[in-house]
Amino acid sequence: MAVYNGEKYLKDQLDSILNQTTPVDEIVIVDDKSTDATTDIIREYQLKNPQIRLFLNDKNIGYRENFRKAVSLCHGELTFLCDQDDRWDPKKVEIMSRIMENDKAIKVLASSFQFMDSYGSPYAVKLRRGMSNNNMYLKPVRVNDLVPVSFEEFCSHNYFQGCSMAINLQIRNEFVENGSHSRLPHDWLIALIASHEKGFYFLNQPLFFYRIHASNTIGVPKGQKKEEWVRLKFAEDMLDAARTAQALWPQEYGQDLGMNHRIRFCIDHIDALKKRSFFKLLAQNLDPVYGELKSYRARAMDLLFAMTSKGTTDV
Repeated sequence: MAVYNGEKYLKDQLDSILNQTTPVDEIVIVDDKSTDATTDIIREYQLKNPQIRLFLNDKNIGYRENFRKAVSLCHGELTFLCDQDDRWDPKKVEIMSRIMENDKAIKVLASSFQFMDSYGSPYAVKLRRGMSNNNMYLKPVRVNDLVPVSFEEFCSHNYFQGCSMAINLQIRNEFVENGSHSRLPHDWLIALIASHEKGFYFLNQPLFFYRIHASNTIGVPKGQKKEEWVRLKFAEDMLDAARTAQALWPQEYGQDLGMNHRIRFCIDHIDALKKRSFFKLLAQNLDPVYGELKSYRARAMDLLFAMTSKGTTDV
């Protein structure tokens, strides 16, 4: 667990971990220079739960590096990633560990989840056609089914939160070793590594409550408009994924025409969005990579964005 100023919800999460039907061997927590009562709460829990191991950073290193550090300090054959503000189903560890122990081909297992609000009350979202995992995964998966997720899929999008994952020792070590070589979020990098090994699987069974509150929303970078940031982020993330693939597996993807085309498309798409270039965006619809990146509706909204934004430079 990587924590930072988590005093408000931390007890709820710790209680849910400590009350698993299959007890956990250790709870590794790395605090990223919290300024609230987070570490006091953890130390209070340590008095009755010596399996809790707390590490304090000398300086704030950010969530990516903090999660990598936390993972590097774990000792078990399986490592469960955990957010500070969620709540686990009592059988989460039992169910996921049993599945992975019975099928060694599964190197990373992600479960589904239920939303809950800041008060801890569950709520549901309407599932869109052709999607699953609360509309995060762009494929339909039947409830309780276990399915593999391909490397090619993760080259386009990140479908699963880190807090949904259990990872085996091999992937844990590869992630720790290669985490500093990528700009991808920690969970996407883990998914990319595991799927490259054909070892990423999704269990469409909700095994934790994912808390939505004001503090866990991703902020828009200063000086950038929200609509522009949202439209750019998809391509920027795909670009990071493709470059990460080339960095980690240079012999396989360094000169790969498909991966190089994906990179060029993302660069051109980012440029077209920044310039509000309607006709360039329209022409990009002929490229299948655009279909991997965004839905028909999102592509139409890109065109509308280009037409309605001030300072259009298209000629």
